[in-house]
Amino acid sequence: MKKVLIVIACAVSLVIGAIAVSMLLTMPPDLDPDEIPSTVFEAPAAAYEGVVENGRSVARALVAEEKLPGLSLAVAIDGEIVWAEGFRWAHMETETPVTPATLFRIGSVSQTLTAAAVGLLSERAGLDFDAPVRRYVPDFPEKEWPISTRQLMAHTAGILPYRPEGGIFRGASCADDMERLAIFADDPLYFPPGTECDYSPYGWALVGAIISATANEPYLDFLQREIFTPLGMESTSADIADQAESGSAHFYYPRLMLNPRYGLQDAPTVDLSCYLPAVGFLSTPSDLVRLGSAMMNSELLDASTVEELQTSVWLASGEPTSQALGWTVLRIPMGANEVPTRIVGQGLGEAVLRHTLGVETVGGQVSGSTTALLTVPEHGIAVAVATNVTGSKNVSVLATRLADIFFRFLQAPRAQSEDRL
Repeated sequence: MKKVLIVIACAVSLVIGAIAVSMLLTMPPDLDPDEIPSTVFEAPAAAYEGVVENGRSVARALVAEEKLPGLSLAVAIDGEIVWAEGFRWAHMETETPVTPATLFRIGSVSQTLTAAAVGLLSERAGLDFDAPVRRYVPDFPEKEWPISTRQLMAHTAGILPYRPEGGIFRGASCADDMERLAIFADDPLYFPPGTECDYSPYGWALVGAIISATANEPYLDFLQREIFTPLGMESTSADIADQAESGSAHFYYPRLMLNPRYGLQDAPTVDLSCYLPAVGFLSTPSDLVRLGSAMMNSELLDASTVEELQTSVWLASGEPTSQALGWTVLRIPMGANEVPTRIVGQGLGEAVLRHTLGVETVGGQVSGSTTALLTVPEHGIAVAVATNVTGSKNVSVLATRLADIFFRFLQAPRAQSEDRL
């Protein structure tokens, strides 16, 4: 028996060694941060030149560290976009550059768009966050316990996180809300609503149906007229198969270990139409910071509605969560004094959440892209970052670092004034 185990152990070691050698032989060459190309449409205002140059150096270093194919970012202060820049390639084979207009899949950041629509309907049509969802979608089957829109939006409704037969983004195509609901409508609840928090894109498909029913029009039509057009989000659209948008990045997937450092391959073809309200939009970081800024300056919703959407939900046990309604709410140390500061965002990946909460999660990821949107409401800062590869840990890290860099920049005049006093 010992000989058998030894033989097995040796075989495993040989396999691991072969994989390691293969990884070393196929790893792409290191990148020099100073040689990473970038594109801007407008130079930052003179007042921001220094802080932008600081942020640009950090962005280039992170692109080089993770060997990302391309990256785009935008920063807005008090509703004004002060910096938008694209780095490296939208399509590596043709060396098509990323620009501020390049479209990326935004993954779970799509939920902030859907949440804004719910907020509008709560103000205009009396949509009740806590009413049973069957009030709005009576064709949705009755479950063991009633579920509410609030629970769906906070991922506490008990809707299955994933169906056991496989990935959620393959196979079916959905033309409308009823086809989206048919995928999971007959499944039992995973847990009693309000007792646990478990990410479910299916629950957000039901939120989309609630929007359609309350607005009495298709979900996409309502978002286009009431959110995208008023906010000038001209580059935001549904990511529907066979309706490719011009100007979209080419999407990549890591060849090994979900890590771009070991090389890239084309991302699998996906159809996001069945999960549109949860993960199904294309956008640019500039459009995303327009949304983030609108949430902070009450441009789209009343301040009380924004507070409703961006207040963390507590479980029935009294345990807090970081989940609000379409948003994640955290406190992270910022500035020279590392003051715990409230940030509100979506797509905040595992590196950020592990640092702040000691938990691991994946945010903002979908086939061929990783995206993060972060706001610092008390200081009017909005940051969005996107890359055209699945699995990047640097996207959320870069978003938080840029927020901190601009936070320090905004605090510097105040500190200088206090020193003079």
